[in-house]
Amino acid sequence: MKTLVLRIFVLLWCLLAAAYCYPITSDMEWENAGSGIMDTNLHAFAASPTDPSVAYTASYKAVYRTIDAGNTWDEIFSLRGTDNGINTIAIAPLDPVIIYAGTAKGLYRSSDKGQHWGRIFQGTGEGENMILAVFSDPENPGNIYIGTSAGIFFTEDSGENWYRGQNLPSDSIVTSISNGAHDRRVLYAASVRGIYKSTDGSAWERVYKSDFDDSDLYLFIVDEEESSEDADVAGIRDISHIRKIISSPEDSGVLYAATSRGLLMTTDGGQTWTQSGTTGLVSRNIHDIAVSPSDPDHVYAATDRGIFRYSENTDSWDEMYKGIATSDIRCLAFSPAQQNAPPLLWAVTKTGLYKLSAAVIPAPSTNHAPRNMETEALDLLRLFDHEPSMEEIKEAAIEYAEVSPDKITKWRKAAANRAWLPDLSMKYGSARDWQNSSYFYSTKDEKYKDDDITKGRDSDWYVSLTWNLGDLIWDDAQTSIDNRSKLMVQLRDDLLNEVTRLYFERRRLQIDMVMSPPGSAKEYIDRDLRLQELTASIDALTDSFLSKRLSQIETGAQRRDVKVK
Repeated sequence: MKTLVLRIFVLLWCLLAAAYCYPITSDMEWENAGSGIMDTNLHAFAASPTDPSVAYTASYKAVYRTIDAGNTWDEIFSLRGTDNGINTIAIAPLDPVIIYAGTAKGLYRSSDKGQHWGRIFQGTGEGENMILAVFSDPENPGNIYIGTSAGIFFTEDSGENWYRGQNLPSDSIVTSISNGAHDRRVLYAASVRGIYKSTDGSAWERVYKSDFDDSDLYLFIVDEEESSEDADVAGIRDISHIRKIISSPEDSGVLYAATSRGLLMTTDGGQTWTQSGTTGLVSRNIHDIAVSPSDPDHVYAATDRGIFRYSENTDSWDEMYKGIATSDIRCLAFSPAQQNAPPLLWAVTKTGLYKLSAAVIPAPSTNHAPRNMETEALDLLRLFDHEPSMEEIKEAAIEYAEVSPDKITKWRKAAANRAWLPDLSMKYGSARDWQNSSYFYSTKDEKYKDDDITKGRDSDWYVSLTWNLGDLIWDDAQTSIDNRSKLMVQLRDDLLNEVTRLYFERRRLQIDMVMSPPGSAKEYIDRDLRLQELTASIDALTDSFLSKRLSQIETGAQRRDVKVK
């Protein structure tokens, strides 16, 4: 019992610390910034490194530009009506008038802010043509590096001649290329096979190995809701374990990698990698990450369940959801800071484009815990004693999804008992035979008698019982059960991880609403809607177990009130 109370106290301490140290995330609200964009299903973004008013975004068929910080957008490049599509866009840091568009059929470049375009790279075959990442050297504009579905290619003369990067498998899908914060000659690349490092841009060394399965290399799993136009880029995003790699703007040895299983970090230039904490992170499926030079202590992550901000100080996450109509976030990017104003944080989503201007105001922090922290934590815990526990929610999720360990045990027992049952075979057959004949004879009473037809019937049946005694030791059904067992264990782990994150995210919001009551009706509605959304998400995984239990409790309380009156 003491151990349980201690664990609860530690959990609430983390939740309370997040609420005290980072209240600013609850005041952030996103603003829709997609006026003039014809496509809603966007997936790429690039902000000018020098002008905070200029930025570019792209769908699979068009590139758009804004020159007024997202108030209006104009289409500047289109591939509509072709079998080509846009995967990524980038801006040359030394010359922001140069824009790159990586497509399914090569690399395009504009030298006049998108007015005119020309193809400067075309590989051999679909793999080399599929451009997924573009990196322009911030010290030498002639050096350009591109990540493709067939490795890395680079040029040192602005695209006149191209060379293949060495020591990468030819089927490596490279999704991101970046450089070190202080030593810009050091490059890093994110690939489905791991993270690679280069000190000369030509030879690459793997510094982190991914557990990606080669058998799935080109099985691009596309969400049914994705349009056919987005099939290539969406499929690559789904199968790629490592999606993005960036370096900290302050520390030369610190890098971050966005993966489908959380945030990877290194403090020694990529030699060793660790996983960040996951407290407050509803989904580990991170599509993109961004760090602002104005706020190097926080990492912003785009996931399939919203936008989250990571703090190295607390090793925890805060959710930033206000104002965004969708939770499927494709990518994030910062514009440079404006005079007397923080930089803009842009969010590209499945349903449009959003911006946030107060994203990187450093949150006030304190190292002092409130008085009587343990008493206050336990008092807060008692407020939710009437709700189902985490274990009850897990049991409901397992029962609804039918992934109980007992199910596997029953399978094995049934397979073992099956070996004692014989194979039964039964057969029954019947037939008729007909014989035609003519026989003439004479008698005293009748002269010609014609006996022309005789008729017969045949029938047979048998029963057979056979046993395979070898099945008593092992049979093919056991192999099938082993395979299904592995899939079920993985499904159960994913289910329990998901419902656990939802449960504690909901509890964190409840505690936040108690400790920091909403200051306006709108804020209250926003928080209450978010609470309902988390409740509905848990219900979807548990056959409405949480809502049913809360409804029962509410009904019981009403009955008690009636009796008291």
